[in-house]
Amino acid sequence: MRKYFPYAVLLAELLVFYRQVLFYPGYVFPWDLRYYHYPHAWFIAQSFRNFDLPLWDPFTYCGRPFLANLQTQVLYPPMALLAVLSNLLGGHLLYLLECHVILHIFLGGVFAYWLLKRLGAGVPGALLGASVFQLGGFFPAHVEHLGAVCTAAWMPLAWLSVIELRDSLRWLPVLALALAMSVLAGYTPLTALVFASTLLLAILMVLFRQARPRLPWLALAGCLWAALATIVQLWPSIELTGQSVARYRTDWLKSGGGLPLQSLVSLFWPNFYNIFDLSRYSWRWEITHMYLYCGILGLALAVGGASLLRRRKETGLFTVLTVVSLLVALGDSTPIGGALFWLLPAFLRNGMHPEFASACFVLGVAVLAGLAADSLFRLRPLAYTAVALVALDLILMGSGRPMNTTSEAQEPGVTHSSFHGSQMEPQRMRMLVDRTFPPARIDTIDSSINWAGSAPLLEIPTAGGDDQMALARLIQARLVFCQGERWGSYYQVTRPDSPVLDLLNVRYLLSGHAVEGLTAVTRLRNDYVYEKPGVLPRFFLVHRILPAQSMDQAVRLLRAPDFDPRREAIVESPGPVPAFPDSAPPGQVKVLRYEPRTVLLEVDSPAPAYLVTSEAHYPGWRAFIEGREVPFYYTNVAFRGLPVPAGRHLILMRFSPPLLKRLGALSAAAWLAAAGCLWFSRRRYHSGEAASSPRSN
Repeated sequence: MRKYFPYAVLLAELLVFYRQVLFYPGYVFPWDLRYYHYPHAWFIAQSFRNFDLPLWDPFTYCGRPFLANLQTQVLYPPMALLAVLSNLLGGHLLYLLECHVILHIFLGGVFAYWLLKRLGAGVPGALLGASVFQLGGFFPAHVEHLGAVCTAAWMPLAWLSVIELRDSLRWLPVLALALAMSVLAGYTPLTALVFASTLLLAILMVLFRQARPRLPWLALAGCLWAALATIVQLWPSIELTGQSVARYRTDWLKSGGGLPLQSLVSLFWPNFYNIFDLSRYSWRWEITHMYLYCGILGLALAVGGASLLRRRKETGLFTVLTVVSLLVALGDSTPIGGALFWLLPAFLRNGMHPEFASACFVLGVAVLAGLAADSLFRLRPLAYTAVALVALDLILMGSGRPMNTTSEAQEPGVTHSSFHGSQMEPQRMRMLVDRTFPPARIDTIDSSINWAGSAPLLEIPTAGGDDQMALARLIQARLVFCQGERWGSYYQVTRPDSPVLDLLNVRYLLSGHAVEGLTAVTRLRNDYVYEKPGVLPRFFLVHRILPAQSMDQAVRLLRAPDFDPRREAIVESPGPVPAFPDSAPPGQVKVLRYEPRTVLLEVDSPAPAYLVTSEAHYPGWRAFIEGREVPFYYTNVAFRGLPVPAGRHLILMRFSPPLLKRLGALSAAAWLAAAGCLWFSRRRYHSGEAASSPRSN
């Protein structure tokens, strides 16, 4: 039982810290976990229930790549288990998602405990440092950021693996797996910092003469192994980044980001800027980046630990690592950080979020505090008293604060069956859109952002969305009837009379105020619901083609006042586009099957025609006419289209990225190699133990 005592203490600390969310009805984690990650988890669970892989989300932005968005965690094993468990239990997904977050924080605490034990700390010192890591600074402030929490949880194991690599190569696959899990956890900026801090630790160990020069190369090998193990996720994510508005981040990025210098006050006075009372908080920074509190005793031990440099070489090493992490986290709040930011190439600046290096900083503080406590508190009662004081301080100061706890009474949120506390609204909207097959789309004018962001959860299709990985072409099409810049991801309708809205199959507009020229069909609590007459179906035929050589030319044609989407289509093609007779009679399109990544149409046309859709196009969508594959063309800037011959034909559209199986095979081989190495090294290790035992001798 004594072996499990530290883990029981760490778990008990978290049960107390998050007691309201875990045990009190009506309390939940706030913000992004509910409005961004919960809809993703719902869609994953629904896909698994239908025995399908969630590759494509048909509810948002007229369709969008789903697996390619790394933040969805589709390929992260714990998320897959969570989705399966939710289906087996028949629900409770949001609560399971909150438990998912807390268990990852516990995992981070356990790994931090192992790290400190490996550095020579006793049980109380290691327990104190692990308590600082899981209760202090980073995790309590970022429970809404699912990917960041899950990524940070694997960082102590990566650091531990580097230290173990100094003496044993059998830890190389452990390092690779820890880094791979940090990739699949879904927050790239923090994953990059985990990789960078791991390599920096290896370099510092060489500089401090604690390891041979080969250690950084072994760490680099672990990074490459992890990249190969996650190539099935990395390759689609890189491809999506290149085609999304994320590539335009430097358009609006006026700085490199980072924690404000004012956040350092929270190291010893966390509520100095009133972040615990949102009604009094008036600074422009997010409160999640204004909380770094690691406890008064924890901070004192960490700062005082520098004086132990001569007694413990590890203290000096981690002091440097902690200071570097803090400087990175501050970003361009410091003159050096600001100057370095503008020296970086644009593709690196695009993906930077240096403020998340606070996770590395807090782990460094935790290690220093644990090592100092181990050296100072020799008496076990005194040492455990210090652990209790640190935990109590962090719980009293950080538990139940706005960044980690809210009530459903104050913030009802969105579920599949309710919208901001109203069960009537999603039911009524689903009844309206389901009058057609496939369901019609909605859009908003001065209404709640959650109609767009929670579309996969509500299962109400929308032409809008709220995601930094929105397809750039789709946003260009939206800007015809919205106001904004090319780098934005969420825009509401400003031109409800635009024919492009009809093209997108937007039958219903939700508005927080009366709109002239439209007739309301129903009234929700905060919105009028308008039905647009004459909306085009999702699939129809035209006979006039407007050729375009580039997206920019296609956008200009789409914006032209004389563009008529009912009669013509803008088609991008490097070669000649087929011509169709304008006088040909109209054909008909019947939707036989409509699923997230499979569409089956029956087209009957007396003459050759062009099939226009309002379904977003993306590499991986393939079309088959009577079993013969034919190419898609970008149509009307962002959508799928193709020419069809005269007569009656079945057209199958399927989203099946051609490289996915090959990439999956590479990743599976890397995981199997890691598992095989671990099994072989463990067997060899136990064989060596048996051979050296007294009985063997």
